Amino acid sequence: MKITFRSIAILALCLVIHSVDAQRILLIEKPGKFKNYKYSVGDEITVRIAPYGEKHNGTIHELTDTSILINFDNEIMLEDIEMVIRPRWGLSLLSKITRIAGAGYFILDVVNNSITGSPTIVDENTVMISAGLVAFSYVLVPFHDKRMKSGEKWRIKVLNMSMDEDVPNPFRQ
Repeated sequence: MKITFRSIAILALCLVIHSVDAQRILLIEKPGKFKNYKYSVGDEITVRIAPYGEKHNGTIHELTDTSILINFDNEIMLEDIEMVIRPRWGLSLLSKITRIAGAGYFILDVVNNSITGSPTIVDENTVMISAGLVAFSYVLVPFHDKRMKSGEKWRIKVLNMSMDEDVPNPFRQ
C-alpha cells in the first residue's frame, strides 16, 4: 500500500514539475485600467500585422521578449502587431440561437397551419417575427470578435516569469 501511494505521489510531483515550466505570458492590457488578456504557449490567437493588414491565426508555440511564433512558421515581432482579435463566444452563440429560432418559428408555424387546415399557410405576423430574428442574428455578426488595436488604447508586452537571468532566444543563432 505504501509503495503504491509513494509511486502515485512521485508521479503526481513529476507531472506538476513538468507543467510548472518557466513561463512567458503575452499580455494585452488597457493602460490605467484593470482590463487585460493573457496568452501563453499553446493558446489560440489571431493577430493582424501592420504593414499589409495580414491576419495570422493559430497556436502560440514560442514567446520571446520581442516576438511570438505562431504555428511554427510565422514569427511576428511585437511592434508589428497592429491588432489582436479575440472571439466573443456569447454574441456568437446569441447570433446562432436567434438565426435558428427565426427559421424554426417560421417552419413550425407553417407546418401547424397546414396541419390544422388554416386558409393562410404563411401568416404575416410569422413572417415579420421570423425575419426580424434572422435579421437580428446577422446584425450581430460584426460584433462576434473583439478587436484590440495596439497603441493608445491597448498595450502589448511579454511578461517573463522565469528565474533565469539569461533566457535563450530560439530565433537567434
